[in-house]
Amino acid sequence: MEARYTYRLQVSPAQQRALQEVFDSCRFVWNTSLGRWSDLWRYEQVPLGYVSMAAELTDWRGRYEWLAAVPVTPQQQVQRDLDKAVRAFYDKEHPGRRPRFKKKGSHSTASWNVNGFSLRGDRLCGAVKGGRTPLRVVWSRALPSVPKSVTVYRDAAGRWWASFVVRIGPEDLGATGATTGLDVGLARFATTEFADADIPNPRFARQAAKALARSQRNLSRKVKGSHNRAKAKTATAKVAAHTASQRKDWQHKQACKLARRLDRIGVEDLRIKNMVRNRRLSRAISDAGWGDFLSVLAWQARKVGHEVVRLDPRYTTQTCSGCGAKAKHRLGLAERTFWCDGCGLVEDRDRNAARNLNPDRWDKSVRVGQGVDGRKTLVPAGTEAA
Repeated sequence: MEARYTYRLQVSPAQQRALQEVFDSCRFVWNTSLGRWSDLWRYEQVPLGYVSMAAELTDWRGRYEWLAAVPVTPQQQVQRDLDKAVRAFYDKEHPGRRPRFKKKGSHSTASWNVNGFSLRGDRLCGAVKGGRTPLRVVWSRALPSVPKSVTVYRDAAGRWWASFVVRIGPEDLGATGATTGLDVGLARFATTEFADADIPNPRFARQAAKALARSQRNLSRKVKGSHNRAKAKTATAKVAAHTASQRKDWQHKQACKLARRLDRIGVEDLRIKNMVRNRRLSRAISDAGWGDFLSVLAWQARKVGHEVVRLDPRYTTQTCSGCGAKAKHRLGLAERTFWCDGCGLVEDRDRNAARNLNPDRWDKSVRVGQGVDGRKTLVPAGTEAA
């Protein structure tokens, strides 16, 4: 399977200008190719595929010297991405969004395949100007295999990154014999059947709220279009980027512990986009990052040969994990203890829900009114390695 390993880049001012030329050329190729596709389809009903776009790219590089002065590999990759976007747009089963034009300053990324770059020590060669200005990579860890491609980009905080795609093999840890359900929440981030495996809520955004508000007030005082406003905007982005990095690192560490300890983990199939519409809880839900964590958990489990199963969340809180009876019609958020009138079970509401989410209990049809038909395997949304 494939994974991404991301590293910081140390880029000099001259290299920044050279990379910006590459980004600008990619934006030009995207917008021009998208315009050609749109015109041909609108007026002549002729589809413009990658082969035709690549032929036009050769003509453009012959006409524009500035376009030919930068590497061709990122420009070809842009056209491949556009071709995929167009195909997804016409997909009837899972249609994608119509490709849009990229504004100036909004495109700060470029990709090279294995034929467009090389690694020499701590240097990334071939990214700009034919390898005459190699980029220094801060190797925080070694790559597990030879990379297939690399993406160089600059984030909103002004940091430069190199993201390598490598092929890795799953680590076979064998069966541990332990399974559990996992109930996510706000008071406690994640609750399992085992008290020592529960995860507290770190609330990174709440901790950085004062610093973020201070930077935003400073940004609001700056004149639009001024150099000071650009610096204040970068400072605000750095605060947000630091919080996002904290959350991402924490998610991978916690997910790795759970994935290595448990063979199967049942999680709720939540509609988080609908949940954040609640104005009282939207900020806390966004700070928790449930969706990203569940994707990371699925990826970590996949790496070690274990499984994460997404289950129907309906009635997991109201159903008794002891006898399977639906003990209450509704359990308010203020009620933190579950009790069953049928069997007399008294349990923490989140612990009770975690037991109801155990995939083994679903397989045995323990829960009343629910079966294995509502269960589906969770497919990870990303392949970020930790």
